[in-house]
Amino acid sequence: MFNIPKEIWKIVDYLYKHALYEEELFSTRGSPLDIGAVRDAIDTDTEIRVASVHSVAESLILLLDSFSEPVVPYTAYAHCLEQCTHFTNSKNILRNIDMAHRNVFRYVCSFLREILAYADRNKSNAKILAQIFGDVLLKPQLPEVGPTAKSAYKKRQLFVFQFLTNEYDDS
Repeated sequence: MFNIPKEIWKIVDYLYKHALYEEELFSTRGSPLDIGAVRDAIDTDTEIRVASVHSVAESLILLLDSFSEPVVPYTAYAHCLEQCTHFTNSKNILRNIDMAHRNVFRYVCSFLREILAYADRNKSNAKILAQIFGDVLLKPQLPEVGPTAKSAYKKRQLFVFQFLTNEYDDS
């Protein structure tokens, strides 16, 4: 369905199989030892074996955050903030980024919607997931300060929130 990096697929696949019902999945910190084990499993293409799904969840966040270019490229950042409350316009912006970045964004949001589908059991919340992933999927090229930083933080959340609460396809 999505052509995405195997590292992301491997982590999401593990979380899908083992963590859909886990409470506070992306809010609880993982163990540094387990996070290292996840990184080793990805580097050596072996099975992920850790004590805590929270470590795997944190590994996903760290992996997405480590990209030299964010999932939503810097060139689209300002447009995303401008359209953070207009879902159709936001989809149009993503249509204009390269396919690799768009596929990762769609895949991650699709997985987060799956987590939200089990909210009655895992107590997940779209607003909290948007807060966490807004800062990972969209990043400014230069640091923002003062009121601009606070406004941009909120707009990143709103942008991602749209894709967690609406079905996203390329149409």
